[in-house]
Amino acid sequence: MAHANPIQIQKYLKGVDYPASKAALIENARNLGADESVCASLEQLPDEDFQTPAEVSQAFKGPSEDHAERAGPRQGAGGSDAPGPTGGNEFLTQAMEDSMAQIELCVAALKKSANAELRSLAQTMIDEHGKLGQEMEQLAKEKNLAIPAPQDPRHSGAAKMQRLSGREFERRFVETSLRDHENSLKVFQHYAGAESDRKLKALAGRAEKMIDSHLKMFRELEKKLAK
Repeated sequence: MAHANPIQIQKYLKGVDYPASKAALIENARNLGADESVCASLEQLPDEDFQTPAEVSQAFKGPSEDHAERAGPRQGAGGSDAPGPTGGNEFLTQAMEDSMAQIELCVAALKKSANAELRSLAQTMIDEHGKLGQEMEQLAKEKNLAIPAPQDPRHSGAAKMQRLSGREFERRFVETSLRDHENSLKVFQHYAGAESDRKLKALAGRAEKMIDSHLKMFRELEKKLAK
C-alpha cells in the first residue's frame, strides 16, 4: 500500500456517513477537492466497509494490532503507553481540528439564531468543546505534536452556512451537528476502548460521555424544531 498521511486523508473524509465503503470514501474525497495522490491512496484501501474514521487511519498503518500485542507494550514519556497501531496521534490531531470546527459553527449559531434553546445548546457546546480542546492541546504538547491552525474561514462549515438564515439555518445547524456528533461518538468510543496510551484513552472516555450528552440534546432539539 502506498504511504499516506492519515491526517491529510481524514481532511477529505469530513461528513462521511459511517459505516462507509471504499467507493463512498473516494467519492466524498473527490467532492471535497482531494488531489489524485489522496484518491490513489484511498484506492488502495481494502474493499470493505469501514465503521469509523479510525478504521480508515488504521488501514494506512503498518503492523496489525495482534502483532503489536505479541511484541509487548511500549512505554512513552511520563510512564504512559506510547501510541500503538490505533493511530492515537493522528486521532488526537484530527480531534483538535474537529473541536475547533464545532466551536466555529456554534459561534455562527449564536449570531444567526434567535431560538433560545438552540442558542443555549450552542453556548454549552462552545464551553464544553473549548474545555476539551484545552485538554487535547495539553496532551498534544506532551507528545510534541503540532497544534492545528484554525481552518481557512473560506472553506469552513460555518462560512458555508452564513448565507442561510432563520429556520433554514437552524435546521441545517442541527442536521450538521447531529451527523458530526454521531460520527465523533463512534470514533471516541473506539479510542476509549482500544487506545494503548492511558492518557489518551482516559481523555477519549471523557469526550465520549460529553459527545453522547450533546447528541441527546440535539435529538430533542430536532424534534422541537420539526413541530
